[in-house]
Amino acid sequence: MSTDLELLGAYKPVIMQDKKEPFVITAMGCTIFRETKKSDSFPKREIVINKEEVDFAIEYAIWYDFDIQHLYELEHVWVYVDYNGRVKKVEASFHGKFLNMVDLEKGELILEGGTHPVVYAQPGKHALVPDPRVIRMIPAWLESCQEKAGLDGVLVQDMFEDQIHTDDDLQKMTEIYIKEVFGFKPSMEFVPFTMENDKLMSWKELKDSIPDRVNKQIAVIKAYFHK
Repeated sequence: MSTDLELLGAYKPVIMQDKKEPFVITAMGCTIFRETKKSDSFPKREIVINKEEVDFAIEYAIWYDFDIQHLYELEHVWVYVDYNGRVKKVEASFHGKFLNMVDLEKGELILEGGTHPVVYAQPGKHALVPDPRVIRMIPAWLESCQEKAGLDGVLVQDMFEDQIHTDDDLQKMTEIYIKEVFGFKPSMEFVPFTMENDKLMSWKELKDSIPDRVNKQIAVIKAYFHK
């Protein structure tokens, strides 16, 4: 029987990123669902396990220190696996919602090595789509990386509001910092990123580390303005 860590490695997604993408994925927080349950890292949705067809689902919560418009980012890929170990369905987050990850022509899953979902990250914003052509359909996809970079400052989710603190000055500093340091013009050429297995962790481990990760970046931003 496979261990949970082996399962996480076996089905981890391949993230196709723009060649000029300024941000790297530094962790993936993983949850294995063997029954229908609400997601803790994506509280808007319940992960439904149809036991007639699906043995389990894996939620990969993908961590970036920055989005091109705000401080820190979580995106998600959900991989549903049947009783024979085959990938049955793949979903991924898209600007607070989620999409099916299938080939736009044939409606088939896009897998590397038979088990690893291949998804494309919107440059800078990291919303996930099955085909890079979709990115050009997103309003202000290009402007968000340039003149609108940094626009949202420090984003504080409800689950972290008692551990991450901001004010008007920090919001403005963050906006300027992101625009000056990370603003870029996407190439719309994509290269694969696959997380090393030793950087996979439980969602609880990632969640517990988030305030420290964010506060370290806030310290970097403040130091940038007090050289």
